[in-house]
Amino acid sequence: MASTLSEWTTKSVTVLTCDGRLITGTLRGYDQLQNLILAHSHEKVYSMEGPVERVELGLFVVRGDNVAVISDCGGGDDGGDGCGGGDGDEDVRAEPIKAIYGNR
Repeated sequence: MASTLSEWTTKSVTVLTCDGRLITGTLRGYDQLQNLILAHSHEKVYSMEGPVERVELGLFVVRGDNVAVISDCGGGDDGGDGCGGGDGDEDVRAEPIKAIYGNR
């Protein structure tokens, strides 16, 4: 995992946390416990009642024991952050992501 994370440093990543949060930002650092430092980060909050809400977080630290999945955004053609952060989110409705308890 560490060799992959070293390749992703300074790239845009999305992190799914064990408590069901979806956080996207630029990976600035990590350690052997998989603690992550994300710059220019934001959280996407899903709801059935309204569009996806984007909450700006800025510089953000995710504890390694709360990381479920890390995804490289790949810099796609979707409006900016490469992880589906474009203008199409106003039409998206979804149930909030449920917490993941498998590793606790």
